[in-house]
Amino acid sequence: MAEQHGIIGDDNFGTELPVTQPDEAGILEERHMAKFSKTKEYGKLKEHLDQRIEFYQAFLPNGEDLRNADVTKLGQQWAVANAIIAEFKAVLLTYENARDAVEGSDAQ
Repeated sequence: MAEQHGIIGDDNFGTELPVTQPDEAGILEERHMAKFSKTKEYGKLKEHLDQRIEFYQAFLPNGEDLRNADVTKLGQQWAVANAIIAEFKAVLLTYENARDAVEGSDAQ
């Protein structure tokens, strides 16, 4: 009679750690992004986006100064401005993270 509560078979018993294989296409794309983040063109793009962020921190998307804005329109427009700021920051952060990741992997 066979054991009813024992381990059956010669397979993995759940004691081995899973192994992940890096996506080669993703790694190549990250390296390209890191390389771009060191170019003069990226510097210009970053400068432009930083200026746009500063603009949206002081003005509504329609160009109206926050200090003179109609309070009834302010809430909706301010939400739009903050969404734009977040998107610009996300673009910049994506390239900076790629650069940091590639530089960190090259140092190892």
